[in-house]
Amino acid sequence: MTLAGYDAMPDEDCKRHEIVGGELVEMPGRTIRHQRALMVLLRMLLDHLPDHLEVVHSFDVLLEDGPRPLLRKPDLVVTRDLRDDVTRFDARDVALVVEIMSEESEHVDLSVKLREYAAAGIPDYWIVALDRPASMAAYALADGRYELSAAGTRTIDVLRPAPMALNLDELIR
Repeated sequence: MTLAGYDAMPDEDCKRHEIVGGELVEMPGRTIRHQRALMVLLRMLLDHLPDHLEVVHSFDVLLEDGPRPLLRKPDLVVTRDLRDDVTRFDARDVALVVEIMSEESEHVDLSVKLREYAAAGIPDYWIVALDRPASMAAYALADGRYELSAAGTRTIDVLRPAPMALNLDELIR
């Protein structure tokens, strides 16, 4: 699958797919619990981000171009690209990606995407687990690899992309 082929697909099909190594891959379905947590976390980020950053959900991020592209659709994307007409972000314009784990996505979120996002140069990656209590691991890029910068349950303090304290319990109410 090329980017041109992906762009020619109906919008409804693109909402459910990513491109991995040039192959079209269907994403697992999202539960109401997942969607609720996503919207709460989106609101938290909107409340704390400076004006030069924007947060969107489920938006395409091009990690690798070429004949076998790598295009992911993170749950949340914080970007410096504030153009209204953009249809996908290039990894260089992304400050943070967030994945909310499910049983189906755990291995990919913790291992595969950790390497992919780091290789693409995305400065920060958060992984959220909706267990009771909810937890989050925040990774910061250092020398081309992610290092754990913060982790915890209930409440977590992060410094990037902006200083904020996140009440993770709100994600599972």
